[in-house]
Amino acid sequence: MLTAKTFVDPLDMPFSRRGSYISLANANGGSREAGEAQLWISTSRMRPNDRNNGSILADNHFRQIRLELLKDGECQRSVISTTPYELIFECEQGNVRFCIGDYKYAKCIGRDGLTLRISPLTAGFMSGSSFDLLDGSWKANFGNYFMLFVPERGTLRSAPNGGIDLIPDGDGVIELNMEESLVDPKKRDAYMSYDQCLANVKADYDGFARSIAPELPEKYRHRGEQALWTLWGLTVVPDGETVYKRRMIKMIRSSFEAAFSWQHGMHAFFLSGHDLKFAWEMLLSCFDYQDSTGRIADSLAYKGPGETMKPPVQGLGFLWLMEHHDLTKLPKEELVYLWNGMEKWTKFHLEYRDLDHDGIFENHSAAETGWEAASYFRLGFPLASPDVNAYLALQQEALAKLGRMIGKSEDICLYWENKSKETIKKIIDMFWTPDGWTAVNTVTGERGGITSMVPNCTLVLGKRLPPEIIDKTISLIFNQPGFNTPFGLTSENQNSPYFTNNWCGGSIDTPVQALMAYGLECCGRPDLAKLIATEYLNTLTQNRMMHIHNSMTGQVEDQSIHFFAEKDLFNSGWTAGCFVFFADRYGRPE
Repeated sequence: MLTAKTFVDPLDMPFSRRGSYISLANANGGSREAGEAQLWISTSRMRPNDRNNGSILADNHFRQIRLELLKDGECQRSVISTTPYELIFECEQGNVRFCIGDYKYAKCIGRDGLTLRISPLTAGFMSGSSFDLLDGSWKANFGNYFMLFVPERGTLRSAPNGGIDLIPDGDGVIELNMEESLVDPKKRDAYMSYDQCLANVKADYDGFARSIAPELPEKYRHRGEQALWTLWGLTVVPDGETVYKRRMIKMIRSSFEAAFSWQHGMHAFFLSGHDLKFAWEMLLSCFDYQDSTGRIADSLAYKGPGETMKPPVQGLGFLWLMEHHDLTKLPKEELVYLWNGMEKWTKFHLEYRDLDHDGIFENHSAAETGWEAASYFRLGFPLASPDVNAYLALQQEALAKLGRMIGKSEDICLYWENKSKETIKKIIDMFWTPDGWTAVNTVTGERGGITSMVPNCTLVLGKRLPPEIIDKTISLIFNQPGFNTPFGLTSENQNSPYFTNNWCGGSIDTPVQALMAYGLECCGRPDLAKLIATEYLNTLTQNRMMHIHNSMTGQVEDQSIHFFAEKDLFNSGWTAGCFVFFADRYGRPE
């Protein structure tokens, strides 16, 4: 019986590699069963916003080229298997193996007399027109990028409906290079052999995994390897063709094909256990595109920055790195670069998001908060909340500490140190009540948010908060029903009238687990941080590496967020980073 054997199922995560915009995916909402599985060459060469019109929303065009196996002219029932290094497209008569040996091209090889049918998408705005280049190679044109097909064994011939067939040679062998390009492509003088491609990928992934997490606990090792592979596959590298100036980690293939700034503030501590250089790069990358107001972009896709923003968690990430590493060993110019960027970013919130000039900033839309669907947004905007101001207070403290490291005047450092203390006092005075943390509409004065977990993320302030507030907050979370579940902490209390069990309406989501574990550890409660981490690790071990899980069952909850006609969300780099951090820090036996 033909059965797929997968390291990571392409339905959960398209097959790719670090630095590449090529991926191999199953059909949208497809199947892993023989005869129903489909293999597509996909590209990430599109920002989500570039697809934001009616003709493209009908089909997101993440999948451009369908691949099929033929024997004696007949399409074969096939399945898709994977290892960390290659994808195997197989049928009863044999297989064709694929490896993305270079950032720019994938290579395939088959030795079983199978024909590979290559069918570029033929409907919609991004249709591919394919044709013979008269030198044995073919080209498909997709408007914003090209795919060049260069056979080394076998022959390319025209196939029905604008497709191409790769016919095996006399020994039954096919070998094909598939190279993507943003300009008119030109065949290389030489390509790596398949074995060289495989060795290249193996060395790259294995080296990445060793640098991030040399040895994960046995209980979490297999899922941890999948998490590391997810991080590796979603890592972008500067290549001269994109706007990326440093390595960054994209969130999710297709639907969220971008690197998000507040996730990188978290990646800074997620990845800091064994690779300070990579973690530091995550933090610096947030400031590579900063507008004239000091705002840093919500997201960075390959063409440019997004249009909104996310919470200022970069100071939080810096303070974690400072506590756990000797940052004086880092290049002085990079420390100065970070200070300058963080100062502008901090001032932005006080100059452009503090309408009543009370030193507490407000968000002007749900998109700016990072939570998008939290229950207290019913209060309306502009909305001030304690959690985001806690991040700002930590960033002010970071400016003082980093300022002293780089030789800023003591007056400047004391200014930011005192500013942080003032902000924390104002947070307590404005948002703390006997019933817990609240949020406030700056215009109407209306208060709410008790049922949401989000304001409780103010615990990231740790022992800067009075002990009685820490103890009361912890009691509200752990000693009453509704927040703490066997799967992690809910984003909305399960007994709330606003509970919906989606994203920030009651699901188990990645940022809540990460920020609350961070906060509890800073509050001197590593036992509770470990409890949250262990519950979440178990949830992710038993389910997919998604950033949203149902708080009643622990299963993936991906029906509440769909973009660009993608029927399912793929595994998340955000969640994968959190998994590796939790497993490495909290997952070892006592």
